[in-house]
Amino acid sequence: MRGLNRNVVYFILPLGLAQGQESYDYIIAGGGTSGLVVANRLSADPSIRVLVIEAGRDERTNPNVTSVSGFLSAFNTSIDWAYNVVPQQSLYGRDMQYHSGRALGGTSTINGMTFLRGDAPEVDAWEVLGNPGWNWDALWPHYTGVENFTVPTAAQIAAGVSWTPEFHGEQGELTTGCPYSLLNGSFHEAWGATWANWGLPHNEDMNGGDIRGYSVWPSTLDRDANVREDAARAFLHPVEARPNLKVIQGTVRRVLWKKGASGCEAIEAEGVEYLSASGETLTLSANKEVILSAGSLRSPLILELSGVGHPSYLKKLGIETKVDLPGVGENMIEQPLGAIGYSANLTLPAGAATPFGAFINAQDMFGDETASLAASTKASLADWAAQISAANGGVVGAAALEKVFAVQHDLIFGKNVTIGEILTYPSEGAIGNVGWPLLPFSRGSVHLKSTEAIDDPVIDPKYLLADFDVKMMTGLGRVARSFFGQKPMSDIVIEFISPGDAILPPDASDAQWEAALRASAGPNHHALGTAAMMSRELGGVVDPKLKVYGTSNVRVVDASVIPLQISGHLTATLYALADRASGIILGTV
Repeated sequence: MRGLNRNVVYFILPLGLAQGQESYDYIIAGGGTSGLVVANRLSADPSIRVLVIEAGRDERTNPNVTSVSGFLSAFNTSIDWAYNVVPQQSLYGRDMQYHSGRALGGTSTINGMTFLRGDAPEVDAWEVLGNPGWNWDALWPHYTGVENFTVPTAAQIAAGVSWTPEFHGEQGELTTGCPYSLLNGSFHEAWGATWANWGLPHNEDMNGGDIRGYSVWPSTLDRDANVREDAARAFLHPVEARPNLKVIQGTVRRVLWKKGASGCEAIEAEGVEYLSASGETLTLSANKEVILSAGSLRSPLILELSGVGHPSYLKKLGIETKVDLPGVGENMIEQPLGAIGYSANLTLPAGAATPFGAFINAQDMFGDETASLAASTKASLADWAAQISAANGGVVGAAALEKVFAVQHDLIFGKNVTIGEILTYPSEGAIGNVGWPLLPFSRGSVHLKSTEAIDDPVIDPKYLLADFDVKMMTGLGRVARSFFGQKPMSDIVIEFISPGDAILPPDASDAQWEAALRASAGPNHHALGTAAMMSRELGGVVDPKLKVYGTSNVRVVDASVIPLQISGHLTATLYALADRASGIILGTV
């Protein structure tokens, strides 16, 4: 049972050392999904001294982490940041929480463990947005290189699992596969037959760059050990004895700059300031680079506290501007989640895993209206860009947003990528479909609330701000509901119970759907883009080498650099991105 039974003491540096008597080549702010990959790769060279500073603790024996069937059990516990989200006016002013992992391994310790990469054109679009060399083909060897895929058993194949061998790696650190608790019996056959009768094809393996269809997907887990495979278990525990790799518990607050640094030329970091687990403010120096891997909700806050961001915003907080970079904390793209449910004539064993997913494109969602919708939405891009720019204070200009929206429009209507995900969750006496629009046009932000509140950011996703997002979510909802009206699923379900016919009758209008969605949608916890890898003119924060514009030795490696949403779940792409970033840092890519 790899990584679970070791007794490990992480290094808490004495005050004297923390104040500068010990230095490192690289300091990584954040020991989460991406940061631990980078730490693993850099420390493989014994001559390179690497330090990881992570606010969370080592949770390798926490059952809320290790369980492969305990998704949601960690929410609102000590390993969940459970951030408050700004009341969303577009969702009737409702309060909500954004869940994010607070542990070594980051959100990989509390997520749903889904291992899905997405559609190839979505990664190719990164290159179009000003990032030469960032495309699907370039990322592919990193997707497969980090993976150690577990070939399904005969029983798992009988329970609906299929795969394409060339889509998976078997030599990487990250163990993936399907759990032994995978639901067997006939339900997966009824589920698959329903989608097939609806008109959606079976996708033998969604990890090859074309995700459309229905399938049973792999997860980040060690099947034989029956434990979750989080980033710490995969990339830290096996190498934690390296003498040149240290991990300490603390919260990085800001990057420290060398004296004389100004916004005229690229400024150089000399280290970081952080809060220790006991609340002391300490500093450490970095001989080569500071790498921010604190995630899409925290890396922008570190930049702002360091004087990198929009000058007017920084001035309000009393922070001296070191680099004028308005895109910091902007371009937040999150996916609003919705659900419908039916009572059902269904009996299932307790704890059965049901990774049943379907992905649909615009043609699936809108049918004969797709061509006219493509034309009308293209004509609306400028208006949406102006609206969203204004809603975010004009920090990222409408012209820049319109250029990004044009790329996104082409993905949806030109490249035919998937734009809706529907997960089916059967349970004792009930079946639900949970889904979300994959490529929303709405853009929000995350910023510092105050210089003393890095753990309490202002998170404002601005869900459903763009009216096309409402249209996508409505189309997705209608597909999700039509699934239950299709045989053989229609023979299993009994009654529409959530939200029910009173709110959504069978012939519900667009207005009824919109009202229901605005009253119930919530976070999907897939936020990205807040330190986007795009050209500076488009509101980007990092360049193609992931260096923060205006700095010589500060990089960001986490979800915040991904400039557009992807149809897969974030985890697989984050591991690949971090692996490639490590090669860039070491000069091997």
